[in-house]
Amino acid sequence: MEDNNKKEQNLKDNLSRIKHRIVVMSGKGGVGKSFIAVNLAYGLALQGKKVGLLDVDIHGPSLAKLMNIEGIPFSLNEAGDMPVPIKVLSNLSVLTVATMLTEESSALIWRGPLKMALIKQFFTDFQWEELDYLVVDCPPGTGDEALSIIQTLEKVDGTVVVTTPQDLALLDVKKSISFAEKMNVPILGIVENMKYFVCPHCNKSTEIFAGNKIGELIFEKNLDLLAELEIDPNIGIASDKGKAYIYDYNKLPNAQKLMTAVEKIIAKVEAE
Repeated sequence: MEDNNKKEQNLKDNLSRIKHRIVVMSGKGGVGKSFIAVNLAYGLALQGKKVGLLDVDIHGPSLAKLMNIEGIPFSLNEAGDMPVPIKVLSNLSVLTVATMLTEESSALIWRGPLKMALIKQFFTDFQWEELDYLVVDCPPGTGDEALSIIQTLEKVDGTVVVTTPQDLALLDVKKSISFAEKMNVPILGIVENMKYFVCPHCNKSTEIFAGNKIGELIFEKNLDLLAELEIDPNIGIASDKGKAYIYDYNKLPNAQKLMTAVEKIIAKVEAE
């Protein structure tokens, strides 16, 4: 009983240290959601904010690779009794289940209750420092993980929904929006990834994925389009190397659009 009380106190203490909480979602996989979560976190850090990045994609964690922290062990707090998230910058730390696995190819075959318990452990068994922002990377869809993290955080400042342009993705985006509405979580905006490809030789833009329904939904729901990103091979290069695209490629249009999205999010969240 005493141990449970201590864990609950740890949870309350950690939550009290986090000013703003943002959940990054997508209706389907393969749309670049984790890439967006990583670069939003880096962008907030570049704006001088103290940022935490949490990976609750239990079955397909990718933040260890994207943040270049594979194989790095956890450090302990000053008291030496609790592990702390891994520092990537002086004002950016990350926590992902991937760093707890013995092998990067290991699979967690867990049902809902175990996943929900693990997500709560990220706040009961670790010590977070004072944060201006916590960015949470959710798995695709609206399942156990998304529900658990929102219930655990208690108050979420908003969600960022990531999608690609296909009309096929529209139904999945609608589900994410409906989920956020039912959970009383504000929608900070939409990021439309892989919108078009710009030929490096002739500079002509080509829409690879046909579709315009996302724009209609944004208009219908009065949502903010945070960014329209083009297909850029440098995204894959940066991701594979665990580099921050928003910083390493800051002269490119996509990186500048991402920073504009970060600025929009800060304005929305801190205006309240």
